Amino acid sequence: MNKVLMITKTLDNKGGLGRYSLSIFEELKRQGYFVLAIVEGARSAKDAYVILRPLSGIAKFFVFIKNLISVRRKAKKFNIIHALDGWPYGVYGYFAVLGTNKKLFISGIGTYSVAPLRDLVRGLLLKRAYKRANKIFCISDYTKKQISKLAPLKNITTVLMGTTQLVELSYEEISRYKTIYEIKNNFPIVVTVGDIKERKGQLDTLKSLNLLKEKYPDFKYFIVGSDGDIYYVAKIKDFIKENSLDDNVKIVSGMYDDKELSFFYQACDVFALNSNNDGDHFEGFGLVLLEVAQFGKPVIGSKNCGIESAMKDGFNGYLTEQKDIDDISNKLVKVLDNREMLGKNSKKFYKDFSWEKTVAEYMKYYKL
Repeated sequence: MNKVLMITKTLDNKGGLGRYSLSIFEELKRQGYFVLAIVEGARSAKDAYVILRPLSGIAKFFVFIKNLISVRRKAKKFNIIHALDGWPYGVYGYFAVLGTNKKLFISGIGTYSVAPLRDLVRGLLLKRAYKRANKIFCISDYTKKQISKLAPLKNITTVLMGTTQLVELSYEEISRYKTIYEIKNNFPIVVTVGDIKERKGQLDTLKSLNLLKEKYPDFKYFIVGSDGDIYYVAKIKDFIKENSLDDNVKIVSGMYDDKELSFFYQACDVFALNSNNDGDHFEGFGLVLLEVAQFGKPVIGSKNCGIESAMKDGFNGYLTEQKDIDDISNKLVKVLDNREMLGKNSKKFYKDFSWEKTVAEYMKYYKL
């Protein structure tokens, strides 16, 4: 029987990596694999062990060594090791299989599959891990391209992410949430879901909407996500105050309920993810674009990042130039003018993605 040891940060579905990890974990189990996950975050599954410690502080070298030893011990009874991200999980996986004939697979996610390659020590370790891997599964063509620039590899491929069917709310539930969030006859309703930070580009979206205030005076923009980046959140709040947008913008932090998330997806007229690249820090895919597509909503998202694999330009939305406020503004108008057609196409586009399809690709290589 194939036994898979998964190494990842968390199986908590509050963020992108956690949702991806938990979905792969559950689908592998559904396919009959014996799966155990080693995590450093919240467990969220009975077959997960919180034995990894985050690499931070002055003792991070010793923490790193301890993590290597812990993973190596757990890996003894497994013939397949799958690390979900390059650093540090791919390196943990590399040491787990070193000197054995165990299979190693690494998922290339985004920033931490690329940026460490530029570092002398981390780059050396990660390149060795990539070279030893039976296969590197990149979640987008963009991620694959960025890894390949720094580490030319033959064992690398793209396997797109899937998406989970979210619950569709009843009319009564939608009405209740509209009351809570003071939605009346607002148009358009624009939503962004993701950590509130520069890389997600919420301020760029807000500035673009402000340009359209004369055309859409009653617009509502919901910024849904963690507000841990205090400096960036303060910039957004300052812009709201300076432009008298208090009635138009709502920051929703600490929202971890999928039912409430479904409400925002169902309520919006357009979903926006105008992410920005910051060197090797970039949007690896944009899973939220698939989540909202299942509700038949049009989208806009940034060019030159993994978002290009999570939507189809001109079919279910439009790609925008990063940080180009005028371009984002024009694309918002274009989407809103064609939202019915683009929304229908979003539903069609979404049907091409599933975790079953993603894991089926993994399993092809597991069995080789």
